[in-house]
Amino acid sequence: MELQDQFPMLRTDSYGKIFLYCNQTDCACVPRHTIRMTEPVDPETLQEAVKTALLRFPHMMLGIQATDTQFVYRMNVQEPVVLPFDGLWTRYTIGSSDTNGHLFLVGYQDDTIYMEYQHSICDGRGFEEFIRCVLFHYLKLRGKPVENDGTVRGLDTVYTAAESEDGYERLDREYSPAGIYAKPKQVVHADELTDLGDQPEVVSELTFPFHELRAVAHEMGVSPLSILAPLFSRAFYRRYGKGADAPVISQIPVDLRPYVPSPTTRYFICFLDLPYEAAYEQLELPEVFRRTKQFLKEQMEPERLLYRAKRASDTCRELHERDIPLADKIREGGQLSKNFVLEDSFLITNVGEFKVSDSMKPYIRDYGALLPCAAQPCAMLISSYNGQMKLSITQRGHDLDLATQMVAQLAGLGVHVSILSYPFYVTKYNGMDASENSAL
Repeated sequence: MELQDQFPMLRTDSYGKIFLYCNQTDCACVPRHTIRMTEPVDPETLQEAVKTALLRFPHMMLGIQATDTQFVYRMNVQEPVVLPFDGLWTRYTIGSSDTNGHLFLVGYQDDTIYMEYQHSICDGRGFEEFIRCVLFHYLKLRGKPVENDGTVRGLDTVYTAAESEDGYERLDREYSPAGIYAKPKQVVHADELTDLGDQPEVVSELTFPFHELRAVAHEMGVSPLSILAPLFSRAFYRRYGKGADAPVISQIPVDLRPYVPSPTTRYFICFLDLPYEAAYEQLELPEVFRRTKQFLKEQMEPERLLYRAKRASDTCRELHERDIPLADKIREGGQLSKNFVLEDSFLITNVGEFKVSDSMKPYIRDYGALLPCAAQPCAMLISSYNGQMKLSITQRGHDLDLATQMVAQLAGLGVHVSILSYPFYVTKYNGMDASENSAL
């Protein structure tokens, strides 16, 4: 019997396995969530809250171990650490001695909590479950009158093996590729900002009242994503397309839990490709929004999503289980990840609303998340909290034209946007550094 059958906490998702073999220059393998509190953060209390949350989330207590042919999870009973951030220069390596071998990172600076994760262990939705638990216990330990209204997987609930299941194993039949968008080989790229290796990035946070965008979407009969994605694609085309016939294609992760119900916190998503055709430049924006909405409706048919999910998870599982030397597998895994993301122009992730109980809201001022752009020239993550929507745009280079174009286009629709830009030093990861801590 395999160890993961005895200890389901050690399961690796079929798709998520690929992130074990890449690094932060290949793809966005270490996302960041940022929570701004109403008071300065007390690191000792925060560490106690993390330790308490791990009692409920034992499947987060993982490190990495190297075998001759693959990386595998190991249980990590070392104390979690809380690390100081300075907002500029401090940089850590997740899974290394910096985090006591843990595949998540918790940091702080002034009134801000930073939480990051190695993408093999969970997706954004899964990690938000852990974040809520940490914040709940942090506020409780600080003496705040917070109550769990059911939005927190707290100690009054029990961990079940299904929370760390490999959801892709539920895709137990062959799905039809009929009707899936046939992506062209040529897409618009910012070639001079593509695959630049391990360099700092720049973040622009665009924040605005969600009700303003929702009103525009309702008036036009479309969805907020059907507005935001083509707006950013239009800005990208006008900046880097140079009149090309090729489309801009955004790669969009889709949460599979609504289609295949599971309480898993592991990585359980698929990707679809959303084109902004060169011909869209001749169309008024409302027509572009309507075409985008129709395209998303067609491509998000469950059969098509599950086909994409199974095909990708099978590819990642095959590489993980292939009997080749580990060094070769790292090279192939990194290249596979990079090739996959470079088939598109950039990534747009929509994590939706960050929900906490009403009793917690007075102490949490702001929330946002960042997706490093890695080999791509830029990435955008859409989140919302307490009525405010935030577009977090990460990019290479210091030309903020994409962000300022987004502000101008949203303003033209009647959406009032504030913008904040700052440097982003991406947390590092590589499996060999992480596996050096397997003796801890």
